[in-house]
Amino acid sequence: MSRVARSVLRKIGFDPNLDDERRQQVEREAQEKAAVPTPGPDPKTAGSMEAVPDELLSESEKRHEKYRRQQAMAGRFTPAAERLPIMSAEERKTRDKDRPKWTQTNFEGPIEKLIEKYKDLEEVRKHLTLGQSMKYEFTADGKVLDKNGKILFDGEKLV
Repeated sequence: MSRVARSVLRKIGFDPNLDDERRQQVEREAQEKAAVPTPGPDPKTAGSMEAVPDELLSESEKRHEKYRRQQAMAGRFTPAAERLPIMSAEERKTRDKDRPKWTQTNFEGPIEKLIEKYKDLEEVRKHLTLGQSMKYEFTADGKVLDKNGKILFDGEKLV
């Protein structure tokens, strides 16, 4: 067969030489697999019920096998206290320093009462509950607006 015809057949996928090589490769792989000894049954699981299908096990045997597997898994990991890093007092202080401080707020009254009591809008903001802070908007020019955009405080007096 000419070289040109062989290259065309190779491109379309038929080449007797390639088929022979593939066949020889498959035979070699089969011989290698046959030469490797297959391991026998595992002595650890030989007495367990892992080899038995679930349909043949009773409910108590299934429960027993489940707990046996859980205990086997528990033994593979070290306790969490040994795996987690232990923080020194200095590391704990630096970590806590960067965290925002949470202050508990209690309802002290409507926003009008808070404005009268504290006079400063920043201080009023600190004493608002979460619901109140969502309900009112503080503008940059010192006004307080409600949800609808109605002015409650114009910077000098309550409206």
